[in-house]
Amino acid sequence: MASVGLADIGASSNQMATNAGAKKLNTESVTPWSDRILDSIAKSRKVRGGNYVQIATVDSHGHPRCRTVVFRGFEAVAERGGREAMRMITDARSEKMVHVSTVAPHCELVWWFSKTSEQFRVAGELEMVGADCASAELLACRKQQWGNLSDNAREQFFWGAPPGLNHCSDVAFPDPPPGGRSEDGKVVPPPDTFVVMLLWPRSVKYLRLTDNFSQKDDFDETEGSWAASRVNP
Repeated sequence: MASVGLADIGASSNQMATNAGAKKLNTESVTPWSDRILDSIAKSRKVRGGNYVQIATVDSHGHPRCRTVVFRGFEAVAERGGREAMRMITDARSEKMVHVSTVAPHCELVWWFSKTSEQFRVAGELEMVGADCASAELLACRKQQWGNLSDNAREQFFWGAPPGLNHCSDVAFPDPPPGGRSEDGKVVPPPDTFVVMLLWPRSVKYLRLTDNFSQKDDFDETEGSWAASRVNP
């Protein structure tokens, strides 16, 4: 029989306590995903990069294309009865714009919270809000988001070369307005390349690795409400 030291006994005791706590936690009832994610965001505000999320779209060959974007907040849209979308931004010349406009608006977002060991997988449809958007409400959202960007972020939308184009140092493009501002320091209007990207969630899978608690939330388009249930992780 292998010898057992005090350190091993302590580790075993800690593991037993952890398991007991996990069993207790696993009896909890479901909580709406929107409440859970707001709590996770609040706990992770000081985590650098804590608002970075991964979002995947589908290309013309049916292949997934995933990239990291910055989550900018939730947007309650009155035109949709106050329903909230997840707000991000993109360049009108990016490949995800082609995916959404010519293939399908379907996407899935993954948000991992390292501090709390929680994962949210959000499936839904993307709506692109550009300069030609017919909704006055969404255009106002686009204008406000443009003003909220950092100077460096605004400059990117004035770059002459589209994202993903082969780099060529011999090609000269006009310098972007510094900070996306005019000579008097005011923020210039957003260019046509600036697009607000709204994700309308229809299904959310939540997983907490500390005790393997998992639930799934589905949106009922007819009722306009969410229903949540416990699921196996």
